[in-house]
Amino acid sequence: MAFDLDKTFQLDIAQMNLKKVHTVIFSLHKPKIPFVISLLENPNSPLALPGKISLRHHDYIHILLGRGISPQDEDFVIGFTMGNDLKSNQLHLFIYKLFAKFIYLYSDKFSSLDLITFNFGFIYGRNIKFKQLNEINFEIYQDEPIGNLKNIFGINHKNIKLIEKY
Repeated sequence: MAFDLDKTFQLDIAQMNLKKVHTVIFSLHKPKIPFVISLLENPNSPLALPGKISLRHHDYIHILLGRGISPQDEDFVIGFTMGNDLKSNQLHLFIYKLFAKFIYLYSDKFSSLDLITFNFGFIYGRNIKFKQLNEINFEIYQDEPIGNLKNIFGINHKNIKLIEKY
């Protein structure tokens, strides 16, 4: 199942609260996360890298960034959360890209395009003013409209589109 959070849909969800949008978009999407990915991304893993985030909160980042669930959308969101975490450094990037390119299962391995998209997400995450979104307690924002949350966190779709053009 794929969806595209296009411009029209973004306008529609801007007034909806986070809980409602999550229910509408992710109610049918129940991904099975491979063990090796959980090692690097699950906050409960002793080997998790900066940017680690719970699956539900990861879904919230998808919503706030206006990203769907395609492989490139996933790459962008993972890059974003790593870039937005101030603890991320070059070693973490090297480890993540090594795993994503060579160790992940075939269906999850990164292509050259995936790495570029990941890098775009990383750059955008580094450049927004609000940091450490992966550590936010989104439960307190459940009833907040998406448009307000984007303003609070400094997420601007025009800037995302500009980054992706390069």
